[in-house]
Amino acid sequence: MPPVMSSSVLRVGGLSAAFAAALNGTMVMPLIVMALCRIPGIDEATATAVASAEIGGIALYCLLCPRLVRHAHWQVAAGGVLAMVAGQLLSHVTDSVATLSLARLLAGVGEGALFSLITYNVAAQAEAERIWGQINLVGGVCMGGLLYVLSVLPPQAGRGPIFLWLAAFGVALAPLILSIRPRGAASTGAAQAAPGASAASAASVAPALASRLSRSRLALVLVVVLLVYGVQAGQWAVSGYVGERARIAAETVGLFLALSSILGFVGAIVPSLTRNPARRAPLVALGFLILGASVYAFFNIAGQWPFLLSQIMINVGFYMLTPFLTGLLTENDPDGALVMRTLIIAMLGAGIGTALAGELFVSGGPGMFSVIAVGVVGLAWAGAMAVFNTIKRTKHEHEEAQVGTRNIAGADGLTGHGGR
Repeated sequence: MPPVMSSSVLRVGGLSAAFAAALNGTMVMPLIVMALCRIPGIDEATATAVASAEIGGIALYCLLCPRLVRHAHWQVAAGGVLAMVAGQLLSHVTDSVATLSLARLLAGVGEGALFSLITYNVAAQAEAERIWGQINLVGGVCMGGLLYVLSVLPPQAGRGPIFLWLAAFGVALAPLILSIRPRGAASTGAAQAAPGASAASAASVAPALASRLSRSRLALVLVVVLLVYGVQAGQWAVSGYVGERARIAAETVGLFLALSSILGFVGAIVPSLTRNPARRAPLVALGFLILGASVYAFFNIAGQWPFLLSQIMINVGFYMLTPFLTGLLTENDPDGALVMRTLIIAMLGAGIGTALAGELFVSGGPGMFSVIAVGVVGLAWAGAMAVFNTIKRTKHEHEEAQVGTRNIAGADGLTGHGGR
């Protein structure tokens, strides 16, 4: 049993490292835009467009190469790390808009490759919210720590060392990323370490019958993902304006956002410890309740402590419910391609939320913005509940059918008709 435990810990560590390396650029995107703005000849609009090339690179890989990892695992792992680090280093030394855009695109392609390592490794795993919760928790704390360090760096002339920090972050995580074993090898190793557990292994890999979703239900989950990421990105985009209205110094706002990102990943503990699929629906509902209430409080209660506490709880709610959504998609994803493309949906939602947030906040004020945001959270909650309650009913019917089958088999055995 100890070898299985160490193998499991190594697996979570490797996948969490890939998660942190794949999404660290999007986590610190505001700081990247600020660094690019300090390059002579680049204004804020141009800097935002250049930085968005990184998201374009992730989307490009998700669209064109979602299944490449099945045939070239080690090449994808090594190539993803090299592309991501090279993109960061190139961003540090080049000055033209074209080469900077290419550098961010290269980093994004590498990050997309690293994300594919995760989706393929956990594809079709039953109760996948547990592994996603663990990945979000460990990888999220790493990203939050990086954001905090970058936020407290003293101001420097030019773009500063941010891209060197991001490159070093990728290099530091590379050994763990490269330790991720191909899916077949990992399964074989676990089976050898625990002989006699083949039935349990098969159950953990095969998608649960009760969690198989129709196309319409899968589409509804994707809409929920779009809405949730739109709200999260939208409120993040205008958080600086909220701090300004509350007369909080810009440096303090940045520090609070970094701290809330680190502490908010505590929400991922809930899905990572969930062992009963029947509890998914109420826990997801609780996550939505926390998210909606915290968003409303953030825009309607002024002050430093309400700012920090509501941001922490927004992140707690977000990271409490998203592993359940990703886990449900994972259970219906045989090779990781579905979750890879879901990442594009999430980024699309984030892009729409960011694009609309500024205008809505300026024209309607924080009160109206909060009402709209909470309304969107309510729509997402309704969609999620429709899916998770359907799963709960299907699971109950499936269990009743199994009990009925066992009772019939037992009766046949007692009357002497079984197998004759």
